[in-house]
Amino acid sequence: MVCTGLPPYHDIVHDKFLAISICQGLRPKSNFKIPQLILNIIKQCWDADPLKRPKAKELSSLLYNLWNGLYDAYDDETEINKQIEEVDKINEKLTSSSSLYTGPTLSYTTNPQAVYTSRLLDFKNLPEPKNAIDNKDDDNSFGEYSESTEAIDFTKLDLDKSS
Repeated sequence: MVCTGLPPYHDIVHDKFLAISICQGLRPKSNFKIPQLILNIIKQCWDADPLKRPKAKELSSLLYNLWNGLYDAYDDETEINKQIEEVDKINEKLTSSSSLYTGPTLSYTTNPQAVYTSRLLDFKNLPEPKNAIDNKDDDNSFGEYSESTEAIDFTKLDLDKSS
């Protein structure tokens, strides 16, 4: 069950305001605990500075190493196996107490303007990208939906022009 959960931003409109919010540091919030080794890779991939993100070959190597650790026939006590065991216990408690969980699948409503297909988003004058502010109390939180647009002055952005 390690990486199950809701699609990112499933409950909000996928528009220029979401794009701006992401530039301002908004990141999806996981509704389940994720092994820290996997979370570290996710956060690297989401770095606002493209030069700090892992290249494809490096990412492949990171994932391959996790995979090897997961299926190491000689060592059930690898760090990834320990973390998966830990988060599975936590997630089991979450799913048994969650109204979203209805068996083998999650039950949720997607915003009709949440689009999960590839499309060109040609927004002009987006702010400089920022990384999410780490929540020190919850090392497994990707970010919050709230407060993401409060500090943005939308009046200074050219939101009507798409070309």
